[in-house]
Amino acid sequence: MTMAKRTKKVGSAGRLGPRYGVRIRKRIADIEKLSKKWHECPKCMAKAVKREANGIWKCRHCGVSIASSSYVLTKPVAVKREVTDVLAEARALAKAAAAADEENEVLSEEERLEEVSEKE
Repeated sequence: MTMAKRTKKVGSAGRLGPRYGVRIRKRIADIEKLSKKWHECPKCMAKAVKREANGIWKCRHCGVSIASSSYVLTKPVAVKREVTDVLAEARALAKAAAAADEENEVLSEEERLEEVSEKE
């Protein structure tokens, strides 16, 4: 005979027993599930960040400590700005490359027309 799982519905909030009500226990379980999982490091992009204390997160891959929100790691505003700047630059380069390709195609068509006219 095996023992039944005692915290199937509420997870880690099962330690509270029947106290505080169902809604609060479920909220606690959801928050703890988010805060205890591995998060992605904004510096090295490894899933190695764990919560050390309230608002303090540490990457176990690169060793960086990050100050963030209490229960969920949020990327710092500076990193968000860097990412948007890099994406904007990449889009601009892609547009420039596409424009250059179009110019090359137009030039190659003109060269073909010149060759055809020279042959005639």
